[in-house]
Amino acid sequence: MEAAVSQVNARIDAELKEAGDAALAKAGLTPTKAIRGLWARFARLADCPEEIRELVSGRGDELPSEARAERDRKLALVREGSQIVAQSLASRGVDAPEMIEEIPYEELRELVLLERLSERGQDA
Repeated sequence: MEAAVSQVNARIDAELKEAGDAALAKAGLTPTKAIRGLWARFARLADCPEEIRELVSGRGDELPSEARAERDRKLALVREGSQIVAQSLASRGVDAPEMIEEIPYEELRELVLLERLSERGQDA
C-alpha cells in the first residue's frame, strides 16, 4: 500500500536557492531528500519546540566557545572510535565498510559481535 504524499511549496531568495541546491548536490542530495530529512527531524523534535526554533534560526551554530570546544572534542572521539573499530576489524582480516564513520553505533557494535561469534565458530 502506497503512503499518501503531500507537496510543500516555499518562497525563498533565488540566490539562496541556487547556493542551497549546489550545496545539496555536492552532498549527493536533492532538495526533496533534504526537505524529507528536515521534516523527519522536526517530527522527532515534536516535544522540543525550542530545539526546532534553534535549528531553523541557526542559533545552534552560535555556541559559546566552551560549548563549541566540547562539541569538537566529542566529534573527535567519535572519529577516533570509528578508526579504532576499523583497525580492529582489519587486524582480524575483516574489511571495514566504506564510510565507517557514518555507520550508527548499534550497527558497528553488531558487526563486532558477529565477528567475535564467527571467531568462536558460533556464527549462524
